[in-house]
Amino acid sequence: MRGLFVVGGALAALVLAGVAGADGTPLKASVGPGFAISLRDASGAPVAHLDPGAYSLEANDLSDNHNFHLTGPGGIDTGTTVEGTGVQTFSLALVDGTYKFFCDAHPVQMKGSFTVGTAATPPPPPPPASATKLSLTVTDKAVTLRTATGAVARTLAAGPFSIKVVDRSKKQNAHLVGAGVNRRTGIAFVGTVTWKVTLDVGTLAYRSDTAKPKLRAGKATVK
Repeated sequence: MRGLFVVGGALAALVLAGVAGADGTPLKASVGPGFAISLRDASGAPVAHLDPGAYSLEANDLSDNHNFHLTGPGGIDTGTTVEGTGVQTFSLALVDGTYKFFCDAHPVQMKGSFTVGTAATPPPPPPPASATKLSLTVTDKAVTLRTATGAVARTLAAGPFSIKVVDRSKKQNAHLVGAGVNRRTGIAFVGTVTWKVTLDVGTLAYRSDTAKPKLRAGKATVK
């Protein structure tokens, strides 16, 4: 639980994490399950600028790999934890200035900001990162995951991926599991398919579901 104390003239506001039914203009934050983080007003519009005053922030944390963390003027420093999930409500007293929200585990990929009062509106966020390309190939002898350069994928950066799956075996299949993903081709399937996935931090394994004969397979670390 994080607490903060804001003093403005004769006004003193104690902001507590996880307080149900908090008073103030409602705001809704969401983070996860993939690399998504957002802050919206009661109408569902993304928050870019607000008036100073009291707000009730409902944060819906959908991932134990991410969190919603809000910082800014007036000593605001509050949010959910990376490990936890669920809905928490925070009482906020917002003053003039620029506020930032982000995921502590992925502050570069997952972030946003808004202004309050007389502060200038920040520029729009950059477009989402393009998907990294991988190839997943299955034959009668092996399942292999490679990068766009042809190297065996051993370490990957978390985020969006476009995976070209080439299944050349009628007796084996391609199964990708872990790091927030669980996708597979059918045992009898032969052909090519492209999977659009978002990888979370963790271990990504690639294998066939057929036990005999057992194929060469492997895994990659997603950071």
